[in-house]
This record gives sequence, C-alpha cells and structure tokens, in this order.
Amino acid sequence: MTARGGEGGTDSFRSHAALAGGVAVVGLALAALMPQVVEDRVSALWGVGLAAVTGAVALVLKRRAVRQDLNAALKVVGIIFGLRAVGVLAGLLGVVSRGMAAVPFIAGFFGVYFALQWIEVSYVMAASKESAGGDE
Repeated sequence: MTARGGEGGTDSFRSHAALAGGVAVVGLALAALMPQVVEDRVSALWGVGLAAVTGAVALVLKRRAVRQDLNAALKVVGIIFGLRAVGVLAGLLGVVSRGMAAVPFIAGFFGVYFALQWIEVSYVMAASKESAGGDE
C-alpha cells in the first residue's frame, strides 16, 4: 500500500488520508441510517464525527513526526491518545447531559476509531519504509 513518490511519501500519505476519509464517510452513513431513534442517531453521529476529527489530526501529526525521529513519533502517539481520551470524555458528557444514550456514541466513536487506528499504523509503517529506502 505504499506509493513511492519523489516528495517523501506524499503519495502514501494521500492514499492513507483517502482511506481515512472513506472510513469517516461510511461511519457517518451508518450512524445516520442505522439507529431508529433520532436521539440515538445524533449520539452516534457525534461519536463518528469526533473519531473522524481526531483521526484526521492524528494522521497529520504522525506525518510530521515520521519526518523527524522515533522520539517525535512516540510523543505524537501520547498526544493523540490524550486528545482522543478528552474527546471521548467531552462527547460522553455532551450526549448524556442532553439526555441521549451513551451506547450509540461509544459505538460510533470506537467503530470508526479502530478502523482509523489501522490506517494510521499502516501509514507510519509505509512512511518508515519509504524513508529507509524501502528495504525493510
């Protein structure tokens, strides 16, 4: 899934960003169509939306970190973990305070999160191989 480009992995980043965008669109479609109760639908959409936003931030930050060194990459992993933890907490508080169910929010968030996490790991591995010359 790596596309070698003369611009240091730009093609690889674009393909992984496109995959992440596709996951977000599918997640939003499922969240908008599956729940029968309107409040559950809104709760699920909040979850998918927060996961998609934090996933986009994560991919961009990991792109910057891969260009530096391992310490930068590890710092980004910690920052993104914290960002997602705060996002889940804020989202849960937001939906529960509005009288909506927490389960659709959690399902929407983590359904998208797990797919995005695989895409992020795949991107970091591809970018690392590209920067090493593709031999690893």
